[in-house]
Amino acid sequence: MIEFTVDIAPMGAVRMTQRSKWKDESAQRYLSYKKFIGTHARKYCSEPLRRPIQAEIHFYHPIPASWSKKRQEAARVGQTMPVVKPDIDNCVKGVFDALNKIAWNDDNQVVSLVTHKHYSDKPRIVIKLREVVAA
Repeated sequence: MIEFTVDIAPMGAVRMTQRSKWKDESAQRYLSYKKFIGTHARKYCSEPLRRPIQAEIHFYHPIPASWSKKRQEAARVGQTMPVVKPDIDNCVKGVFDALNKIAWNDDNQVVSLVTHKHYSDKPRIVIKLREVVAA
């Protein structure tokens, strides 16, 4: 099993054209985000996994500073769920794009996926990958 943590606030995938990739600020931020995740993943993945993969990804979103102390504490202990943007499927897309050719050859190798969104004082992404063998 491969498990690692990327110390970055979760970000959703951004739609971009070939042209906007160079001009649009959100597209530039997204490309940097994917590069950061990919660079970090290389420390744990010496070569792409070859078999089908089971993935588990935990997205830790920042707790809004504008919230009351009581509400912030409820978020810290898991009493408040992060029903926030970006959508979880867009978060997954960003991570999957970043891990192509690093953790796996193509994200079609992922046959099982479990994802969770949490609040935390320390925004991050925890990624767990395990090769699975058919029964």
